[in-house]
Amino acid sequence: MIRIFCFNYIKNLIICFKYLINNEISMMKLFRFFLFLLIIYPVTTIKSEIIYTDPVENAKYVNINNSVVIGFDNKISTSAINYNESIIISGSSSGRHSGKLKITGEGKKLVFTPDVAFKYNETVTVKFEPAKFYSDGSVSEKLEYSFTTESFRTPGTGRIPVNDFYSYQLFSRENIYDQFSEELPLLNITVNNSPSAGKIFISNFPFTGITNVPHLIIAENNGSIYTGMKLKANALDFKKLEDGNLGYFDGGTFKFYSLNTEYKLIDSFYCGNGYITDGHELKILSNEHALLMSYDSQTVDMSQIVTGGDPNCLVIGLIIQEIDSDKNVVFQWRSWDHIPITDAQHQNMTANYLDYIHGNAIDLDNDGNILISSRHLDEITKINRQTGSIIWRLGGKGNEFTFINDPGRFNYQHGIRRLANGNIILFDNGNFHTPPHSRAVEYALDETNMTATMVWQYRNTPDNFGFAMGFAQRLDNGNTVISWGSTNPTLTEVTPSGQIALELSLPQGVYSYRGFKFDWSGLPGYIDLTLPKPPVSYKLSQNYPNPFNPLTKINIDLPENSFVTLNIYDVLGRLVSQPVNSDMRAGAYSIEIHASQFTSGVYFYSLRTGTFFETKKMIIVK
Repeated sequence: MIRIFCFNYIKNLIICFKYLINNEISMMKLFRFFLFLLIIYPVTTIKSEIIYTDPVENAKYVNINNSVVIGFDNKISTSAINYNESIIISGSSSGRHSGKLKITGEGKKLVFTPDVAFKYNETVTVKFEPAKFYSDGSVSEKLEYSFTTESFRTPGTGRIPVNDFYSYQLFSRENIYDQFSEELPLLNITVNNSPSAGKIFISNFPFTGITNVPHLIIAENNGSIYTGMKLKANALDFKKLEDGNLGYFDGGTFKFYSLNTEYKLIDSFYCGNGYITDGHELKILSNEHALLMSYDSQTVDMSQIVTGGDPNCLVIGLIIQEIDSDKNVVFQWRSWDHIPITDAQHQNMTANYLDYIHGNAIDLDNDGNILISSRHLDEITKINRQTGSIIWRLGGKGNEFTFINDPGRFNYQHGIRRLANGNIILFDNGNFHTPPHSRAVEYALDETNMTATMVWQYRNTPDNFGFAMGFAQRLDNGNTVISWGSTNPTLTEVTPSGQIALELSLPQGVYSYRGFKFDWSGLPGYIDLTLPKPPVSYKLSQNYPNPFNPLTKINIDLPENSFVTLNIYDVLGRLVSQPVNSDMRAGAYSIEIHASQFTSGVYFYSLRTGTFFETKKMIIVK
C-alpha cells in the first residue's frame, strides 16, 4: 500500500517541475531541488501492498477454528504498533473477537488467531485499519471484506470420508497386532541388472487376511532388509525428507513424524485451523516451513449446481497449508475458492457423496510456487504461493495447455515433481485409458506458449495397472523409480532407454503407497516404532503451572476418537476463550494456553466430549 500523500507528492512534484522549467531554473538548482524532495519524502514512505488474505473475500465453508491472515508483498515495517487495534474481526452471531496478532511468514504476514472460535453458519467481517498499524500515523487504503463459516455438523462425524475406498478407514488399523504376526514381509527381486546405488524405501500395506503388520522398510538392491521399523498402524509417504531426516504419516494418529538417522522421533507435522491432516504428502522447505494437505468435507446443496443433484451431498474439498516452524498456518489455499465441483469429470454429480478434488501430491516449484496433483480432476495445478491465485491448470476439464505427442493425456494421476532439467514427471494411474494402464510420464512445459510435450514415458509390456497410489521418482543418474501402487510388481527401476534395472514385489495382496530410492547411512536393524497406546479413560488434568502468567498447559486424555470442546470462562461464567472445538483422535494431548489478553483473576476451564464433562479452576497472576 502507498500513503495517500504519495499521490499529492507526485502531483505537487509535477507542478513544481513545470514552474522550474518555465522560469529557466539552472540544472544545479534543479538537482538541489530534487535532493530536497528526497530528504522530505524518502523512499521509505512507500508501504507494503496487501496481496493475500485467508480466508478470501466471500469464501464459503470456512472452518470455525480458522485464523485470519493478511499477507503483504514486502516485509511489514518493524515500527508497526497497535496490533490489536489495527484489525477488527466481527461475526454476525459471535460478535467482535479478541485474539492474538503476530507477524510471521518471514515478516510478510499478519496472523490473527481468535481467542474464541467463530459460530457455525455466520458471516464474519474483517477490517484492517493501517492508520492504526504504523507508528508514524501514515495512512493507506483500508481493507474490509467478509466470509461465511461452515454449517454445523453432528459432533464426532469429523471431516473424514466414511464410504470412500481411499478413505482413512483403509489407513487407520487399530489393534493390528491382535490380528497379525510381526514378521517383516519378504521382498521378491525378479530383476537385478546393475541398478543405481542407494537404498529402497517402502512401507508394506497389509489388507485383511495378510499376515504382516505394517513396517517402514529400508532395503538393499538384493531385497535384504537393511532397517525394518514396526508400526501400530498403516503408514503413508515414507521417504527421506528434504532436511535429511526421515518422514512418514501414521494412520493411527493422523500426523506426520520426522525421525533422525538413529530413528528417534524429533518432530511432528499436522494441519492447523481445525483441519485433520491428510496423509498423502509432506514437504519440508528450506526455511523450515512445511507443506501439508487436508480433506475438508462439507454438506453442499448440489441441486443448485446440477440437475438432479442431492440437496444434502457430502462433498470433499482440498486444503493446502504452509505451516511455519511454530506450526502457525502462514498460507492456506482452499479448492472451494478456486475450482468448481463440476470440474471432476469422472465423478457422479447426482450422488450423495463427492470427493471432487482428491489431492495426492505437493511439490515446491523452482520459482517458489506450489504444484499439486488432484486425482479426481485429472489435473496438475500451479498455485501462486504469495497470493493464492491459480497460475495455470494442466490436464482435466480446466486444462490450459496444448498436449504434444500425448493425445490421451493423463488421468487419475498420482504424484508430481519438477525435475532438475525443468520438466515435470508424474505417475499416470490411467484408470480411463483404453485399455486401463499405468505409466510414468515426463513432460516439457512451455509456460509461455502453454504447451506440454511428452518427452519420455515408461509403459510396461505387458501393461501394469495400479488403479490407486503409486509414484515416479527421477534419480540423479537418469534412471526412474516407478512404484506401481495397488498392484504387483511393487517397484521398478528403469533406465532412460526403458531397460529394467531392478524390479521387486511384496507378497500378493500387500502394497506400498509409494516407493523411493535414496542414499542412506542410518543405523541398520529392527526397530519398534509403535506409539503409546491411547489412554484407557477420559482425563482433564490440572493446568501447570498454576497460578501462571502468561503461559500454562492443560493435559487431556482421550481414550477414543471424539469431538472435543475445551472452553475457558471467567468468574461470571462468560466464555473468554475456546482453545479446542474439533474432532480429535484418541491419544494424550498437551494444550498450551496464552493468557496475555486476560486480566488477573480466577478462571474455569471445562472439557466436553459426547460422553465426558469436567471443569477445573486456574488462576492468572499479573
